[in-house]
Amino acid sequence: MTTYSIFGAGPAGLYTAWRLVTSGKAQRGDTIQLIEWGDYAFDGPGSGTRPPAGRICTHFYRNDPTQSYIEAGGMRFIQWAPNKAEGHQLVTLTIEALGLGPNVIDFNTTDNPLLYLRGLQIYQNDLPTQHAPYNTPGNNAAPAATLFSNISALITGSPGPQTRTDQCSFYGSGRLPQTFNSVVYPPGAVAGNIGYWNVFYDQAGNEGYEYAADAGGYTSNVINWNAANAAVYNGEFAPGGSFKTLSGGYSQVFVRLFQQTRSAASAAGVTFDYRPRTRLHSIWLEGGAISFRLADASDPHTASGPAQTTDFAFLAMPPASLDLVGQATRYADNAGRTDVMNDPQVQLYFESVIRQPSMRVMMFFDSPWWLNSKYPPDLSAAGEDNVYGPTITDLPLRQIYYFGQNGTGKDGVYGVLASYDDMQYVQFWQELEVEVDKRRTTPLSLDYQVLEHPAPATRTMTQMVLLELAKVHWGDPNMAWSIPQPLESFFMDFSLNPFGAGYHAWAAHYDICDVMQKIRKPTQLLTGPGAPDANLFIVGEAYSNDQAWVEGAFCTAESVLVDFLGMKTIADVSRYPLICACP
Repeated sequence: MTTYSIFGAGPAGLYTAWRLVTSGKAQRGDTIQLIEWGDYAFDGPGSGTRPPAGRICTHFYRNDPTQSYIEAGGMRFIQWAPNKAEGHQLVTLTIEALGLGPNVIDFNTTDNPLLYLRGLQIYQNDLPTQHAPYNTPGNNAAPAATLFSNISALITGSPGPQTRTDQCSFYGSGRLPQTFNSVVYPPGAVAGNIGYWNVFYDQAGNEGYEYAADAGGYTSNVINWNAANAAVYNGEFAPGGSFKTLSGGYSQVFVRLFQQTRSAASAAGVTFDYRPRTRLHSIWLEGGAISFRLADASDPHTASGPAQTTDFAFLAMPPASLDLVGQATRYADNAGRTDVMNDPQVQLYFESVIRQPSMRVMMFFDSPWWLNSKYPPDLSAAGEDNVYGPTITDLPLRQIYYFGQNGTGKDGVYGVLASYDDMQYVQFWQELEVEVDKRRTTPLSLDYQVLEHPAPATRTMTQMVLLELAKVHWGDPNMAWSIPQPLESFFMDFSLNPFGAGYHAWAAHYDICDVMQKIRKPTQLLTGPGAPDANLFIVGEAYSNDQAWVEGAFCTAESVLVDFLGMKTIADVSRYPLICACP
């Protein structure tokens, strides 16, 4: 009898459990433990809880699944196109296998977003005549995506990497082309050893960088991450891409994953032990066995109960959570134990990704007032229905998505993701999480709001959002008084523990392919004679080829199951490597 212990019931953890059972790898008499710090409602919204999982959260008005909803976390995917070998293969295959294919709908984004930049409203299609207010000759008459593409071409050469395999090769050994013209970086320099902010500034100057940062919508796209990866990512991604989602909310995928895993386990005689409100406290190797202790969510930093052992351990956690486990493990009684989490080489690889804080503020209104504003978003998108936006600003709001009236009951409630922001802008909103007449009573390091559910926004946060919405849609902050008060206003702060970030990016000066391969089984990194081996694995989007996407979580989990547990993959890996392969 084999025990599989999965720590984290986010996308990577749920996918791992589902594949173990439905593939037949877990057999009668085996046990699958699914340990989750949060208290996720896997049978749907209700009773004040939220559906899973991890950084996926479909939030319904009044917590009623017939009402309108807004995605408070991950909200879309790119449908797999086998003829082109493009898109998110595992997410698409999983949705089909779960029977959710009929629920897939377009997540339409406008080709003509409203831009609010340096106090000016500009529709993207008007940029050739109404230039963006930046001193970037030749670039401010075109969308920021054009500037991103130009910088990418300078880094990769033209044409750049065309396939997923080519991309992986460039991450590992790609060099600046011989045509690269720079005072700082010589032609032939290893692109992966260069910071993206550094090279962007070098090539486009401060104004070009500011334009890309402001008009691109995501500040996280222009931070000082690995330039080889950034060049590929920013060269192919921009607002206006072709996305899919599910009618009724993206959380359905993860509710269904849990439900099918539970049903399949019961039918196969596999024990499925789901433990919500339980945290992995510490983990180590002792006598060749994987040993760990747990903690209750009511006192998450105090281990409770005796140490346990398992045959296979999957840490389906983001880097911030791995840090918390490492901290607790470091100060435990380590006599005779191997502390994998705090090994210097493992720590080096842990730190190969940059944490990118992200936050969202969601509002429900009794009317789509933005359509009647002075500067309404262009939601026509060539006649498509259900166009979500975005509107892109340089305000702390950053991006706005208009979910509208999408409830099955046609309830007359309209949802808007009023602030989709990241990086330094999170702190702007974080200081508004506590009401102006209150003192903070919980340190931020111990604030686990994001584990529970979206929290009601304070009055000051709500009014600040309305003030900025008025600037964007009317050009007049005093019009904030004319915007109807929201029926509900909530926020989700993914910068808080245990997530510590909304998404992640590869750092410079790392061989991405090498880290991807070895971090999955960290005992591969232990050095010295007699270094132990163990079936201890790390899965999730952070150390993947598809960071910030559910696809990344699925791909790392699938690669572990295939490479280390000998399972047959459900993917076509001939043209779509799950993770990068090293030369």
